[in-house]
Amino acid sequence: MAIPSCNDDEGMNNDEHESFLEWPRLSSSSFSSSRPAPRWTAILGPCQVLVFPNFLSLPDTRALTDYLLQEMKLQIDDKLDPTKPRPVKIPRPGYAFRDNDRIQFDSPEFASMVWNKCGLRDRWKELWDHPKYGLETVQGQSITSGTRNNKRIRRAVGLSRNIRMYRYQQGQSFGAHYDESVIEKDDAGDDVVSEYTVLIYLNGERDSDLIGGETVFYPKGKKPIPTSGATAPTRGGGGKKGGGAKGSGNGNAAAAGGAPGTGAAGAGGESGLSYTLPNGGVAVKPERGLLLVHKHGDECMLHEALIVQRGFKYVLRTDVVYEL
Repeated sequence: MAIPSCNDDEGMNNDEHESFLEWPRLSSSSFSSSRPAPRWTAILGPCQVLVFPNFLSLPDTRALTDYLLQEMKLQIDDKLDPTKPRPVKIPRPGYAFRDNDRIQFDSPEFASMVWNKCGLRDRWKELWDHPKYGLETVQGQSITSGTRNNKRIRRAVGLSRNIRMYRYQQGQSFGAHYDESVIEKDDAGDDVVSEYTVLIYLNGERDSDLIGGETVFYPKGKKPIPTSGATAPTRGGGGKKGGGAKGSGNGNAAAAGGAPGTGAAGAGGESGLSYTLPNGGVAVKPERGLLLVHKHGDECMLHEALIVQRGFKYVLRTDVVYEL
């Protein structure tokens, strides 16, 4: 029996995997002489869910938002019949419910720009060199795999070339799910595997009319209180590490079911970045330029995007990929 998963390629033809417009050339580093260096903040972890405030500058987030809106108009809005109601997404068994708009394009150049020019490569090394966040005894931007006595260092090599951009309108959400690891090819044709989801929020409540849309993580591996429209089917597993097949779309966001390893849990971080819900979920509020990373694959924590109560939420999505 096939294991269900959520696929961002669904409903898109091959032509729509390429950007219709030229994407913006981002200019900022994560910090400069005029922008004091922010710091990583552990939300759950120490390294399960982390955020980095002001990763992208105001001009860069505005440029990306303008690009997203133009692409959405060409790829989605212009194809809708204005005389008819907007099509309603129907929940399907085995898939996490989502009704947000999304576009994607394959661009190693864009991925390299965010990783190198915008400074995520340096911030990633800074993160794993830190004694609080470093994984085991491995130095630098690396993780280990294999049995305890035969571990092998695997290093981060960049970001996934599969770039996704999301638009959430009022009333839209993404139900509880897990993000699966995906195997893809790098520029040299070698296999690499995604290990961390990367979300960059392009707007927030303080600079727009957005209310809601928090990203919520459930440390206990289950969601105590279901929300409208979300399903609770079995966990999916397309494109997992060692699976031999490349996953696709959204990092294969598998619908919620079983409980994977969650790591150490405990809400932390600076005041205003996150808060705990009555049902135990830890919510991260969208903030312009905020970078959020979280483990996915076998160690992914159950999470969801809450309903946008007012306005729009704009998000850039990719993944940190490691050598196999």
